[in-house]
Amino acid sequence: MISKLESMLFHQASPLAEISLTWLPAWSTTGFVGIAVAAAVVWLALRYGGGASVVPRYPGLWLLRGITLAVLLAILLGPTIVDEQPGSVDRPAMLYLVDGSQSMQLGERQSRWEQSLQFIADAQLDPAAADNVQSFRFGHRLEPLTKASVTPPNASDSRLGEALRQLLPQVSARQTAGVVLLSDGRVRATESVERLAEIYHDARVPLHVVPIGKASGAGDIAVVSLVVPSRVRKMTENELQVFFRSYGFDGQRTTVRVVHRDQISDDPATDLASVPITLTGGAQSASLTFRVDDQAKDLAVIVDPLDGELTATNNRVETRVEIDRTKIRVLYVENAATTVQSRGNLLGRILALGGSTPAASGAVDLTVPVALQADEDMECVTLLSSSGRPPVRVDVRDAAASMQGFPNTRAELFAYDCVIFSDVGPGILEPEQLQWLAQWVEGRGGGLIVSGGGALQAGDWSDNPLLPLLPIQLDDSPAEPRTTADLLPSYSRREDVDIAAPKHPVWRLRWEQRSNDQILASLPSLSVGRTSYQAKPTADVLAEVRDDGRPAMLAHRVGRGRVFVTTASLGGQAFSELSEQWGPQPERVAAKLWRNLVYWVTEGSSTGRRRLMAWSDKRFYRPGEPLSIRATAYDEGARRTDQYRLWAMFEPASLDDLSLYSPLLWPDNVVRDSGEVSPRLAWGEELMLASDPETGDYRLDLMLSESRSVGDGGLRIEMTAYEGEPSPQAYDHGTQVDSTSLAIQVLSDPFEQQNPLPNHELLSRLATLSGGQVLQHPDQLAQLLTNRTETFGPPDRDLTPAWSRWWVWMGLLGLLTSEWIWRKISGYA
Repeated sequence: MISKLESMLFHQASPLAEISLTWLPAWSTTGFVGIAVAAAVVWLALRYGGGASVVPRYPGLWLLRGITLAVLLAILLGPTIVDEQPGSVDRPAMLYLVDGSQSMQLGERQSRWEQSLQFIADAQLDPAAADNVQSFRFGHRLEPLTKASVTPPNASDSRLGEALRQLLPQVSARQTAGVVLLSDGRVRATESVERLAEIYHDARVPLHVVPIGKASGAGDIAVVSLVVPSRVRKMTENELQVFFRSYGFDGQRTTVRVVHRDQISDDPATDLASVPITLTGGAQSASLTFRVDDQAKDLAVIVDPLDGELTATNNRVETRVEIDRTKIRVLYVENAATTVQSRGNLLGRILALGGSTPAASGAVDLTVPVALQADEDMECVTLLSSSGRPPVRVDVRDAAASMQGFPNTRAELFAYDCVIFSDVGPGILEPEQLQWLAQWVEGRGGGLIVSGGGALQAGDWSDNPLLPLLPIQLDDSPAEPRTTADLLPSYSRREDVDIAAPKHPVWRLRWEQRSNDQILASLPSLSVGRTSYQAKPTADVLAEVRDDGRPAMLAHRVGRGRVFVTTASLGGQAFSELSEQWGPQPERVAAKLWRNLVYWVTEGSSTGRRRLMAWSDKRFYRPGEPLSIRATAYDEGARRTDQYRLWAMFEPASLDDLSLYSPLLWPDNVVRDSGEVSPRLAWGEELMLASDPETGDYRLDLMLSESRSVGDGGLRIEMTAYEGEPSPQAYDHGTQVDSTSLAIQVLSDPFEQQNPLPNHELLSRLATLSGGQVLQHPDQLAQLLTNRTETFGPPDRDLTPAWSRWWVWMGLLGLLTSEWIWRKISGYA
């Protein structure tokens, strides 16, 4: 539609030419009479002095000679073709002044900007009306509105006064019929604008105004930007930050929602997350947590519109989140006694510890490792422990060659994302391994799962560094002998279990809510241990024993990691039975539960692999505010360190940003080697973060420019940790250890966004003060264009001799040649 408006807006009429024939003789009448007399005298002299002519006997020669003389006479009379163009029609110029600020983006079916262009196009349906019109747009500055510049309005300010002041030297009563202002009236410095309208009145150049925008409306809400990870791990919860601005709805409540719409099936959008908010006016932010499954998602963030809102088109922003396919590494430690029925002869070989390798066993029942590895993004290593002995690794392909057990080094352990103890306690590990495991959970962000009553024997947890990390407090009791018989399921009892937190992610077994509720309601009885313990205040109780309300499944966050504990046996033979009894077959609901558990406890593990973490002190900033950046570095053992050198590079948030400088100011106490002289940081410049010996963190404190011209936007800070000796070459700071990026959102409070309602009253005052009109319909503008006084200039005439044609001279030559040939043949030449 815009291209059509452009063609109508910039169309110019072409006048029609008139062509006629006139005579412009080479001589005057006296000259022609003189030529005729001279010709007669010569003829008489030849006639009476040279004897009688024989030509009368040949009438054809007389005819040829007559035609030749007629042609010559016609040439002498000067036939001329006149190409006459109408003279110029001088009309006083009409100037269009179109508002190009951000408020002109508002509107329902059409934006205010499109309404302005449509108004002009409708008024210029008559080509004559488009004659001698000039178009300008204004925002921060005045500029011509040419065909190449018909771009959406993006100026963060409406400086109408400066635009009128710049136009004033170009207008006069004789040359200018008026200025047509198309605006919503939301402009700066209204008093000076009204004074300029009086000056235009004195200059006899009226300001005609076209009020743009719907005058009714209570206010507006607009989404400014989003901060959302582009890639996330599947089956995880992720944070999304939305920044928005409101006007006119202070104190009112609405809802921010994150919805997913299937682009292929076009199913109705489903809410992934929502949060109620109270509008305070101006810029605000809201944080939402949404969960993804195993597929990429097309998301839309919506602020629910309120009654009386100017437009709802700017309440919605769309984005897309891809799935990160990084493998999750699981270490599964199981009590060998619980796997006797499912592993048969293989267990016997493991218990024998070093016997000969017999033939391979038969078919193996469904196990937890098999269930986990059914997900292509998980890999699982299985360890078996018998009678309290250290665990050994199981490999059904070559059992005798796979006797290595629990990781023997800190680095080896830290390569895993999840550790599971199934019906076996951590007492089977060495004290040093327990220390590593505690550091792995709190510092590395690993996920720990403890399942079954056999894994919660109080004796295994006495003076154990893992005990403070559990969501339960075990009651003190004497340690029991750790024998195979002690750990058999006979010490557990079948109990009916009720789901206490059905909304928790681990219980999301099906995506359709009603079907999921039915599956949870059909959970069969579980083998629950009789361990005595109390739930900690920080724990989330996920399931309870129906008879006495004892917590059967608990989870909580600790440090950077997560821990899940259940007194129910969910591994070994118990898992095989649960898989067969729960849900329709061959669907394995129990396997889905285990995968959900692993995904939940490892949500912090992906970031825990990082050796550099960075954050800022606020969600968003305004111009002129201080910005504080903090970073923490970790060595190869996930221990905090300040031995690296951290450098920050500043880049625009979008590749479409063509500016040269960031909104950040260069710090006063830092030497600048780049050669830049601007007080602002140039894109691509680097600053080094200083280490804080007290906290072990790194920090960098900067200031944002107070300039309002920065506008809404953001930047990305790329931080990199280096070790080793730096190179003298530029930007070579040593060996890179790790890098991360930090998104910084800057929200100014531009004039355009402070009040989006149109100010038609101001426009009416401008028309009255300048002697102009308020134009409500394109026909009124068309009438103004048509009624301009016309002054016609002299026509432009192009004279071309009609005889200046090749065929005229060739014809004349042919006549003379024919006459000579005739006489030659007749013997008179």
